[in-house]
Amino acid sequence: MRKPPLATQILAVNALLIVATGMAAIVAARLSLDDVVGRRQAFVLVAGILGAVLVNGIVLRRRFAPLEKVIDVMERIDLARPGVRADVPEADSDDVVRLVQAFNRMLGRIEDERSRTAAAVLQGQESERARVARDLHDECNQALTAVLLRLEAHIHSAPEELREELRETKDVAVTAMDELLRLARELRPAALDDHGLTVALRNQLERFSDQTGVPSELRCYDELTDLPDHEQTVVYRVVQESLSNITRHAAASNVLVEVGRDHGRPIVRIVDDGVGFAGTDGDGIGLVGMRERARLARGRLEVHSVPGRGTAVELRLDRDLWLAAEETRAA
Repeated sequence: MRKPPLATQILAVNALLIVATGMAAIVAARLSLDDVVGRRQAFVLVAGILGAVLVNGIVLRRRFAPLEKVIDVMERIDLARPGVRADVPEADSDDVVRLVQAFNRMLGRIEDERSRTAAAVLQGQESERARVARDLHDECNQALTAVLLRLEAHIHSAPEELREELRETKDVAVTAMDELLRLARELRPAALDDHGLTVALRNQLERFSDQTGVPSELRCYDELTDLPDHEQTVVYRVVQESLSNITRHAAASNVLVEVGRDHGRPIVRIVDDGVGFAGTDGDGIGLVGMRERARLARGRLEVHSVPGRGTAVELRLDRDLWLAAEETRAA
């Protein structure tokens, strides 16, 4: 059963108290309803009671209105869009102002904790990816290389009837080696560490086109060489996840990746001409992960899609806006 609002409860209690007080006054005054004077006095007393209840209700509604607006703001707050704060400028009660300030401080603590947690998780993932990539490249790849050398030696010394089978086995081993190298590159791209973001993105798009047959283009208006390593990793992973979504869902015929700056702020856009989506169909695990990565880089991710007209994923690294929000919250 839903409980009535707090203002209604207080008004009901006050109304009962006022009515009880009025009845006590009637009893104490020993008003008689038999004569005109008694009825008139009783009417005035009842009118006074009703007026008091009405004024009490108006005052309570006015006093509780800012609190209702605070609750509405709280219900609209979306932690997926950090930096938003509650604001009730018309609040004329210190208690309501304190409540808003306490709520904003709580939001700040939650966002800080989410940011630290996301950073720890994503950095742990990258460290684990790098370790697995090294193991695949060093240990597994070396083991397969040894197998290939042994097979090559046996091919020359084996009987003629076994050579074809050994060659097929060698081809399988070569395919497995190529697959391991591909997995190692996806887990931790060496080009990102050795040659920078632009080369890593270009290699990524070339592999995407080779695997899917979909033409892709990289337009680099700014190489973003000043980005810290973790932000470059975030950009790379967002592009990687976007290309993966295009492969699985978009049925696109062209893909464009743009890297540059907008009013001095780094921006990356991944655009395809695929089937697109509507509503919340795009809020899957992939996009959730990309948004978490964007927060780690003090940025935000926006997805624009129209059914039948493709999808655009946009990553903006608005570090200045984040710093302004942090300064406002600290003040």
